[in-house]
Amino acid sequence: MFTLPHLLRIAHPAAALRNDVQRRLKTAALTASLPVQVWADGEAATVRAALPGYALEDIGVEVHERTLRLSGERKADDERTYVRRERFTGRFDQRVTLPFSVEANGAQAKLTNGVLEVRLPRLESDKPRKIAINGQDG
Repeated sequence: MFTLPHLLRIAHPAAALRNDVQRRLKTAALTASLPVQVWADGEAATVRAALPGYALEDIGVEVHERTLRLSGERKADDERTYVRRERFTGRFDQRVTLPFSVEANGAQAKLTNGVLEVRLPRLESDKPRKIAINGQDG
């Protein structure tokens, strides 16, 4: 037996698609992702993210194994009805995969002029080691 919503979906597939897209966009709008830069050398990985207008207490930084988590929230500062609003308000929660295992206790984070920079030292056991070659030459 067909229900009315099922019949409407059959009769109007474009409407069902539109509703599905709208639902997904609303869900996606609840959180945002940040553009980040990640670079590494032999000693540490560094992650940089632009967070203009965020206060220190609105930002969270966590590390677990090879994943750095950046999270936070910017609340709307007023109740105006905007004609155009390009400044994001709401939550962000971003995970960044690091190029190697890091020493969480040695991590340092600083927020300067709206730019968050996190430096994560490479775990000593994860650093490459030279191996001596024994044997006879010739």
